[in-house]
Amino acid sequence: MESVGHTGGQDCELRALLDEAGMSNAALARAVVTAGAEEGVHLGTNTTSVTRMLGGAQPRWPVPRLVAKVLSRCLRREISVTGCGFADRAPATDDLHDGLNCSGTLDGTVRTVVELSGRDMNRRKFLLGSAFTAAAFSEPALYALTVSPAESTARVAGKRIGMADVEIITEHIAHLRRLDHRYGSGRVREQVVQMLHREANTVMHGTYSEKTGKALLGAVAQASWLAASMAADVGRHSLAQRYYIQTLNLAMSAGDRLYAGNVLSHMSRLTVQLGHSALTEHDRLGHARQSIALARAGQNVANGKATPVLSSLLHAVEARGHALSGDANATRTAVLEAEQHYERARPDDEPTWLGFYTEAELTADLGRCLRDAGEPNQGTRLIKQALDGYESWRVRSRCFVQTDLATAHLASRDLEQAASLGRDAVRTASQVSSSRALDRLRTLQRQVRPLRSGSPDVRELDDRITELTRISTGRDEDTTT
Repeated sequence: MESVGHTGGQDCELRALLDEAGMSNAALARAVVTAGAEEGVHLGTNTTSVTRMLGGAQPRWPVPRLVAKVLSRCLRREISVTGCGFADRAPATDDLHDGLNCSGTLDGTVRTVVELSGRDMNRRKFLLGSAFTAAAFSEPALYALTVSPAESTARVAGKRIGMADVEIITEHIAHLRRLDHRYGSGRVREQVVQMLHREANTVMHGTYSEKTGKALLGAVAQASWLAASMAADVGRHSLAQRYYIQTLNLAMSAGDRLYAGNVLSHMSRLTVQLGHSALTEHDRLGHARQSIALARAGQNVANGKATPVLSSLLHAVEARGHALSGDANATRTAVLEAEQHYERARPDDEPTWLGFYTEAELTADLGRCLRDAGEPNQGTRLIKQALDGYESWRVRSRCFVQTDLATAHLASRDLEQAASLGRDAVRTASQVSSSRALDRLRTLQRQVRPLRSGSPDVRELDDRITELTRISTGRDEDTTT
């Protein structure tokens, strides 16, 4: 095996993994050759080759991937290329990962999540060249509507997992969600992806009962949902789409139809958000129809057992789809349904993972629906009400509604108030690492810029958005190189 470079030091990571596996240099060499043969790749890896690797030599591709594959099998957990101490120099063709599929089995789904999160951890530009496709949500939604009852989730494979372990995971997720709201996904997404990768491996390589297995799968589904939400918040929509699809598959594997309905609501929301920036009327209407279908699929998957808050959420995102399509009557009907369901809510009877969808979040959703459906005054009133109802740690949500309100005042030519709210939004956005917050401010800036010459307040706002965008863009470039 020829090497293509040198790290400049010993490969301590590979040495530690070989020691843990109880594997000699010769044994690793034989296993790599065998793994290559399984894929139709003929290699000359030998004991000397492994000695060079341990000395810091970088083997040619695909040897690093095969070393990771062999050690993953031996240690019964996922080992990445970088975890072996190698640079991940996979050719572009090796970096293509579907992740849009429904495997049809629990093991297949969990393996997909492990692979997806592993690639996300180890390749900063993973899937950056892929595009979000609304139609890709159709197959998993249909699968969720037609899937048979969940298979057994009990497993005997390794370390014993109990309910206390699952509770630790769910509490960690709740903590990370709160940090996400406070600081934006750019600052905490890496932690979430690492946790997802670790706990998905726990599902594959742990020992647990049926009851614990369902709870563990549910916790991993929540981690996968958070990874999806955060990918969307940093502008990685294609990656978010794949996480959402696998989250839906996990929820159905766990037999948790309520959580599956929640996932479909967020798939609908993402489709609406991207529909607002569609380049053509045809694409906008396509996103609108898809988002409505996803929200309704969520209601059907819940099978008549949706809680009041979940029903309210699903009707609210359906209303967002109708508003995007321009159907004012259907929007008002869905808004009314959402309000009526929320009025029946009892917090103690709702799942803990729905606790983040508060009355303020619902009010903001409905305000945007009515605004987009041709009722700007009523919509603005609700959005203002939402701003007053947010807890102090919901920094990103406050930024969104401040931008919405600035846009509303701009439309009514109240330039002074629009500029004041816009400056508030800029100050708030500077506290969070969120592409969504910046995108909303850029949209506001496009509306502000033609009015620069007539108002010093507007001119100042335009300059502040430009400066924030410059600083944030530089920060993003630093983290992706």
